[in-house]
Amino acid sequence: MVCVSAPEHLSAAARAVWDATVAAHPAPDRIVGPDLEAYCTQVARMRDAQARVDAEGMIVADAKGNPVPHPAIVLERAAQAEVRAWGDRFKPPRRPRA
Repeated sequence: MVCVSAPEHLSAAARAVWDATVAAHPAPDRIVGPDLEAYCTQVARMRDAQARVDAEGMIVADAKGNPVPHPAIVLERAAQAEVRAWGDRFKPPRRPRA
């Protein structure tokens, strides 16, 4: 049997994603490993970027005080793309309809 505990080197946020993903899957030993680590890290980064934009606003000041789009928006979009690319691997299989 494969250990399904989150790796210690993951951030607390990524470990929380790991725990939720593993708990929701009927066969967690089939999904654990480096791919799940990458997915969980990207979900945590996406959420962090979203929280920063929510807290600081879509527009922030640059070094000269000029309004610019928040830099976390770029990070959020990149993380969203990764999450979409990886996400289907970790969804629980659909049960056939009766």
